[in-house]
Amino acid sequence: MKKIILILCVCFSLIISCKNKEEKKDDCCKKPETEAEASAINSDITLHDISSEWTTQDNRIAKLADFKNKAIVAAMIFTNCQSACPRITGDIQRIEAAIPKDKLKDVSFVLITMDPARDTPEQLTAFAKEHQLDLKRWTLLTGSESDVLEIANVLNVRISKTSAGNFDHSNIIHIINSKGNIVYQQIGLSQEPKESIEKITGLINN
Repeated sequence: MKKIILILCVCFSLIISCKNKEEKKDDCCKKPETEAEASAINSDITLHDISSEWTTQDNRIAKLADFKNKAIVAAMIFTNCQSACPRITGDIQRIEAAIPKDKLKDVSFVLITMDPARDTPEQLTAFAKEHQLDLKRWTLLTGSESDVLEIANVLNVRISKTSAGNFDHSNIIHIINSKGNIVYQQIGLSQEPKESIEKITGLINN
């Protein structure tokens, strides 16, 4: 009898273990990112030279070159994300709040979706409203899958689609100068934004 109970306990343990692994596999946004894991920034990359066309939350066509002559704070997100992406957005809002109000006109805040199939302009607008983003300063972009993969490669954002239709991805905020060069990357969630703020302040005060 004891042997039967022991065997049943082992089987139950294995079932729970497998179930947990399956649940973790389908969980979105779980990929951690540290400075050691991220490759060095290629300062020669100019985002303004990328010719792809994007659609904004208000259904306008835009190019990355449209943001020239301003400092850019950018990140890749998807609106169905329930964990990392709202936190990335919140982290950028912390940066926004630290910039003097008279200097905010010199900064663009850009969110690029990695999920163009679901993130329509209407969905991006709903996300902006939910997170109280000031669309005078914030722009949300969607585009083709190939363009999304291209910009993810340029920004060094790793994206992997899960079986549940969500995404595992790097959590990075990019600080980009007025020429379109990446000058700093804030890696990870809920990081102290001091260096990001210092970089932006240096860009807008030059």
